[in-house]
Amino acid sequence: MGGTMAVIKLRYVNEYVDRTGKLRRYFRRGGTRGALPGNVGSEEFMVAYQSYMAGRPVEAKVGAAGVGTFGRLITEYYGSRPFTNLKASSRKIYRYVLEPLAKAHGHRLVRDMPADKIGKIIHAIGETKPGMANLTKSVLQKMMKYAVKAKWRSDNPVLGIEPFKRGTHHTWTEGELTTFEQRWPLGTRQRLAYALLLYTGQRVGDVAKMQRADVIAGELHVVQQKTGAELYLPVVLQVEQALKACTANGLSLIGHENGSPMTRAALSHMMRVAIKKAGLPSKCVSHGLRKAAMRRLAEAGKTEKQIAAVSGHKTLREIERYTAAADQRRLARDAIGNKKR
Repeated sequence: MGGTMAVIKLRYVNEYVDRTGKLRRYFRRGGTRGALPGNVGSEEFMVAYQSYMAGRPVEAKVGAAGVGTFGRLITEYYGSRPFTNLKASSRKIYRYVLEPLAKAHGHRLVRDMPADKIGKIIHAIGETKPGMANLTKSVLQKMMKYAVKAKWRSDNPVLGIEPFKRGTHHTWTEGELTTFEQRWPLGTRQRLAYALLLYTGQRVGDVAKMQRADVIAGELHVVQQKTGAELYLPVVLQVEQALKACTANGLSLIGHENGSPMTRAALSHMMRVAIKKAGLPSKCVSHGLRKAAMRRLAEAGKTEKQIAAVSGHKTLREIERYTAAADQRRLARDAIGNKKR
């Protein structure tokens, strides 16, 4: 007869899978929380468990296990409620930010990372990618908030670090729009992608997710990844023509040639290549088509609420940023026209 395997049931022990796919365990009871090293039932595991149960601090052994390091904090953060409560798309972005940092700085002790050191890390990113630096600051600030609550350290060293100033995306002009249309006529996938971006006014990631089933009774149903806003947009003639002219396989409105769905990155890459082949300047990017859509609506005299119904923006400040150029042109025409009269 075969023997039966003993099952150890311990209270306050939680599990999660870290970024490398390894199963990790940690103790959590009230305000007491910490990593449980080794296998369940092993000496080092039980010593740590008993120490937590008794309310005694567990000695952090910095070394191969990485206890107390920045890399371990990232691993633990992935298993925390603040992280798991994020949308799947947000978790992907957070990992995109944190994985390179874990590789470069994972060996550092969290308690020895003051504001000036973290500031230097963010500044190094911002020298070439200010937008990425600001995203890194935002993610680190949230992770360090968790670190304070989990008693990794007593303060949040990211608070007070100044964000980088960023320029705004270029809004495509009518001449640039015409140039693209002339290079990529109806019937091409590039024109279809362009039409979906310009005439829906949505972000690249949301356009990549659009499916044929989202079109019902002449309306396109969109749930924005970034804001969660639910929109119903009329399918205008230009989009209808582009869809009919470019028959595609698969369920997506714009997918790969074999019909498989495109990711946001793949759609952005396709548009970058198409924009370059059209002879347009590098300042013309996919997101600028969204701005062009907002500009056109503003120039047509649509109200901020009407524009927000298309863009999904929740504050007037964001709408004003998109429509500033259009408002200036209209006000200037009105001012000079009034002066002549």
